[in-house]
Amino acid sequence: MPLEYASNAALTGDFDEKVQLISDTLRRPVCEDAVLRRFCVLGRRAALFYIDGMADDNKLLRGVIAPCQQARDMEWSQDTLLGEILSIPSATPTTRLPTAIGSLMNGDALLLCEEIDGAIALDAKGFAKRGVQRTTGELVVQGPQEAFSESLRDNVVLLRRMMRTPALVSEAASVGSRVPARVCILYLDGVARKENIDEIKRRLDGCNVDYVSSLGMLEQLLEDSPYSLLPQIVTTERPDRAVSFLLSGQILLGLENAPQMLSMPMNMAELFHAPDDSSLRWQYGAFLRLLRMLGLLLALLVPPMFVALTNFHTEGMPLPLLTSVQEAQSQVPIGVFPATIGMLIIFSLINEACTRVPSMMGGSLGVVSALILGQAAAEADLVSPLLIVLVALSGLGSFVMPDYTSSIALRIAQLALVVAAGLAGYFGLVLCLLILMLHIFAQTSLGAPLCAPFAPRRARNPDLALRMPVWRQRLRGYLSNPAAMLRSRGRMRAWEKKDE
Repeated sequence: MPLEYASNAALTGDFDEKVQLISDTLRRPVCEDAVLRRFCVLGRRAALFYIDGMADDNKLLRGVIAPCQQARDMEWSQDTLLGEILSIPSATPTTRLPTAIGSLMNGDALLLCEEIDGAIALDAKGFAKRGVQRTTGELVVQGPQEAFSESLRDNVVLLRRMMRTPALVSEAASVGSRVPARVCILYLDGVARKENIDEIKRRLDGCNVDYVSSLGMLEQLLEDSPYSLLPQIVTTERPDRAVSFLLSGQILLGLENAPQMLSMPMNMAELFHAPDDSSLRWQYGAFLRLLRMLGLLLALLVPPMFVALTNFHTEGMPLPLLTSVQEAQSQVPIGVFPATIGMLIIFSLINEACTRVPSMMGGSLGVVSALILGQAAAEADLVSPLLIVLVALSGLGSFVMPDYTSSIALRIAQLALVVAAGLAGYFGLVLCLLILMLHIFAQTSLGAPLCAPFAPRRARNPDLALRMPVWRQRLRGYLSNPAAMLRSRGRMRAWEKKDE
């Protein structure tokens, strides 16, 4: 039976018709892992459907089949079946075929009984899954080491274990018309803005797509400006960072089979925040964030400024440096502008190769490739040694960005600035920077300005550009509900004696 036809059917009518309807929907007996187990309970026929490997056989035997076959002298009704016979923790009746099939595909079992309308979805999940492991993309020196896994239920449990409050709301949703994928919307009730929650639900309902295969695909379906260079949604694999987003009034989106979660809305400053900033003393965290901002400036401005100086504005260079550059360039057949573009592309190739090869080889491949290619290019007089140093310096600057997608955006912007500087010098560089800044200031995340609370100014938590002392962070910030903006109404270090 085609899925489109089955999705409009109801589980009503004769017992044999219901069994045949579900069998046809599951493509039995062609689909060999769709199991049908027939037995009797209190003299009535029963049928148990489940997907082999998705449901736990032992749970079904102990909690469903054995109790049903051993039941004696009871009144036959759905309430008796649910309350006195079945010993499985969760059993949910349903009369809709889409709900029943969705439960089967999620690892549950489906029980049909004679003289009982509809079906009963039984929580008997038992499929193989990866356990909680260490983080791989957001590494920290201090702080928790746990990471999300592909199990959406386990990810929600990790968050609830850290936030033991009933105010943490977990709403179920789905996305995908032909193959629905489970989505979980998490937020802190009273802290998150209601209009943001409603907007996320509206966007999820408006995702007209057959199947969402990954969290990145879901991000592209939900973001405000799909053609923007910058990400407008933060992705994290760390439960502790996800908790900090919840406390700031942001909303999390989890997807089944995705070992990360999305957080929206966001602000620009979060792209510079590392997960362990809050675990360090505020002086150390502020210093590290300054280093990241310095790395951003080095990555963006060093290569284009060098191209502009050597090609258009040589009078702005000190005479010893100008002499050194001209002497080195006189031995090189390739101009500074194309050489810079080529070196940046080669550096990106090395970075991508180190990311894709096995982790034990990645570091060695990066070091060997950089040394061999750099030394060979310099000895062959293809590029000047100074250019190699500057490109390597800008590459180190791009690596300090904690967010992986932001580092990719940074490299694309870097190439654009080099092209502008190579074509029009400082004028092209400044013009391209101005366009880039205007583009950033115009971006929004779930309707909220991406550069707020700086532009436009909003009430803010001091833990933004720099890491401020925790006892000064009394505000959640403009992303949260205005009624819950205060974190503390008194002194955080109330144990200190006031000066008399």
